[in-house]
Amino acid sequence: MPDDEDDLRGAYMRRMHLSEGLGMGGSISIRLIGLLRGLIGSDSLEIGVEGELGLLQVLNMLPERLKREVLRGAGEPSPKILILVNGVEVTGFGELEKIRVGAGDEIVLIPIIHGG
Repeated sequence: MPDDEDDLRGAYMRRMHLSEGLGMGGSISIRLIGLLRGLIGSDSLEIGVEGELGLLQVLNMLPERLKREVLRGAGEPSPKILILVNGVEVTGFGELEKIRVGAGDEIVLIPIIHGG
């Protein structure tokens, strides 16, 4: 695994892209809002997919630092993050694996800021 942060980010991005010419594949766009951008040094990334996947499966493909903020323990969404799929907030829908996403879909991750 690369030591340099830029090389590490590049390695994650290469791992998440499908090679050209794999048929009906495409990519899911992940947009990061607020403090989440700093975890990978970018406001978005693409994850290459073939067909549909469960949202939990896609979130488990995130870079480790980002995944630790978005998911907790047993693959449940963190209560500190809102997850939108194609503009719809989905964390109240139940099991993330039952929410299907595929090429062309957009996932937006938004940290919830608490005040006191």
